[in-house]
Amino acid sequence: MADDGRGMKFGTVAENYDRYRASPPQEAAALFGDLQGLDVLEVGAGTGKLTRFLLELGADLSIIEPDDDMRKILLRQSPNVHVLKGRAEEIPVDDSSFDAVFSSSAWHWFQQPDATNEMARVLRSNGTLYVLWNGFSRDVPWMAQLTTLRERPADANARPRGWRGDFDADGAFVDVRDVSLDWTFTRSIDDVVALFSTYSGAIIQSHEERGEMEKAVRQRLVEHVGDGVVVLPMTLRGTIARRRPR
Repeated sequence: MADDGRGMKFGTVAENYDRYRASPPQEAAALFGDLQGLDVLEVGAGTGKLTRFLLELGADLSIIEPDDDMRKILLRQSPNVHVLKGRAEEIPVDDSSFDAVFSSSAWHWFQQPDATNEMARVLRSNGTLYVLWNGFSRDVPWMAQLTTLRERPADANARPRGWRGDFDADGAFVDVRDVSLDWTFTRSIDDVVALFSTYSGAIIQSHEERGEMEKAVRQRLVEHVGDGVVVLPMTLRGTIARRRPR
């Protein structure tokens, strides 16, 4: 698959990304366990939707976010996090530096196996890797139909959702398990229309194309809920794995 650079265009919608994208549901805390005082790295942190959640759980947090505009918003709201100037495939720390590594809705932008190898390198023995995705529940028919509106037809460069990690059985990660948590996200129609414009398939469209997309999304939502609020079915899912002892 060709790289058309869309992964580095989220900064063009950074303010709306932070305003309209969903934060993890509170129930996710049970999946992450006790992070109090742990050295935690978040890779591809964006504007800090997960960052703020991890800080609330007590993590001693470092982040990597290559997009300047996205990182600027993250630091505006979480000024005390430690920023690493790197990328998933080249993390500028020593071996065995972290107790846990998180990546949410970013895994599909990383080059593999380089990113997986780097995360294994920087994790301490028995440390935990969390590969997460927080988004619309595609197994709900009306939601699945709605999400198709945010993409260009036959987009050859569209990336599949990066909601799980695939690890070699003989590699650095063991006790690999997939997790899934269903929840709901209640928003106005205007909020959902704005939310749809923060996805990569919409970001790369022309102004006219985005306008048509937003019009179609709004019409579909009005058909579904009239002029009321929209209860979006959401799923937080991913893969959790333990770093094999060295």
